[in-house]
Amino acid sequence: MMQATENRNKIMKKLETSLRFQLHEKLEEYYVPIVDKQTDHVIKEIPPRKMLDLYASIIESIGIMVDDKI
Repeated sequence: MMQATENRNKIMKKLETSLRFQLHEKLEEYYVPIVDKQTDHVIKEIPPRKMLDLYASIIESIGIMVDDKI
């Protein structure tokens, strides 16, 4: 995975952006922020972290409901 990231970063170097693979802690799933190298500002996330946060909170809520009923 690291080599694939490095290859993508070489391609995107001309665009002055880079990819970062980050692990969403609650879901244990990876998402990819596209970052402007000069400002270190996240341009876009794939999938958006907010969506992963929402999904994690829904899963957590459902889990709590199921645990309470059992």
